[in-house]
Amino acid sequence: MKFIILQQDLIPTLQAVARSTGVRAQLPVLGNVLVQASSGKLKLSSTNLEIGVVKFINAEILEEGEVTVPAKTFVEVIANLSGEKIEISGSNDQIEISTPTFSSKLNGISALEFPSIPLLGKDTVSIESEILVKSLPEIIFAAAMDDGRPTLTGILTEIKDKKLQLVATDGYRLAHKIVPIAETSSFKALVPKRTFEEIVRLISEDSADLVKIAVSEDNNQMIFSFGNTQVSSRLIEGQFPAWEKIIPEKVITKVILDRSGFLKAVKLAAVFSRNEANIVKLNCLEGKIILSSEAKELGSQEKQFEAEKEGEDIAIAFNTKFLIDAFSNLNTTKVVMEFSGILSATLIKPIGEEGLQYIIMPVNLS
Repeated sequence: MKFIILQQDLIPTLQAVARSTGVRAQLPVLGNVLVQASSGKLKLSSTNLEIGVVKFINAEILEEGEVTVPAKTFVEVIANLSGEKIEISGSNDQIEISTPTFSSKLNGISALEFPSIPLLGKDTVSIESEILVKSLPEIIFAAAMDDGRPTLTGILTEIKDKKLQLVATDGYRLAHKIVPIAETSSFKALVPKRTFEEIVRLISEDSADLVKIAVSEDNNQMIFSFGNTQVSSRLIEGQFPAWEKIIPEKVITKVILDRSGFLKAVKLAAVFSRNEANIVKLNCLEGKIILSSEAKELGSQEKQFEAEKEGEDIAIAFNTKFLIDAFSNLNTTKVVMEFSGILSATLIKPIGEEGLQYIIMPVNLS
């Protein structure tokens, strides 16, 4: 294998691929990037067995071949070269990197040991990349971080009746988004949160207009294709909670408030609640909300905030993190909160944006 490429062309692609390498202790080759030179293109691949990333880049291919090299070291070497033409040649388990002023040999592992990354699928659908870049960050924060309940670490992703539906929950809160799309096909899958986080980064770096999504023949992988990038992700097995049952059916109090002002008030309340389970109390009265919090070591605070209220007065408590996460991911000026009881789920919706809603459970102070 031998090819020539500019440093500034190689480094962004290499860094993007290297993010998805795995733990070397698990399988040494997972810490490597697979470098393949063929048909006038350079192909870089990585995988951690949950997600696999493949990117193509133009290069002057002098000799075809393939080898895997340690991702971290490879990135560090290329990043510290100074915008020069780089010649890279390789054998079964070693590459040589050279410029007019630098040369090095980097030990690798045979490409035969690199796991295959599925890149062919069925039931392909196409979605505008802008929809995913906007919608996914509004949802994925609500998925669970703890792998103890694997299904809650995934995003329920469904395309049906010309709509994309995304749902995430960690058992204490839920995020739900519906977006109209042109696609007439349909599928339903549970995609890992970490996959969608990486997809958003990769789409932003690739500047592609469309993302093609397919499911592998064995139905356990989802394949994303856009621009010069292909991503394969395992799907999560198991039953996602019946989330529709969580949505409140009755509303006893409705409050309309300014998003940014309320967010600042909750952050202020959070300062005084860090050692007390992050609890903020909301007392919703006519024309205002009073936010209060306290901590034995620090003291207490009370903030009065203007709001439009319909229905009953209500005093209710929440985890400040859940409120901050929800209001930080909304983009409208005004937000409506709909309460169905002091121990029942509360609905949060942006005013002026259709299809997005958050549900959070209150804290039982008794």
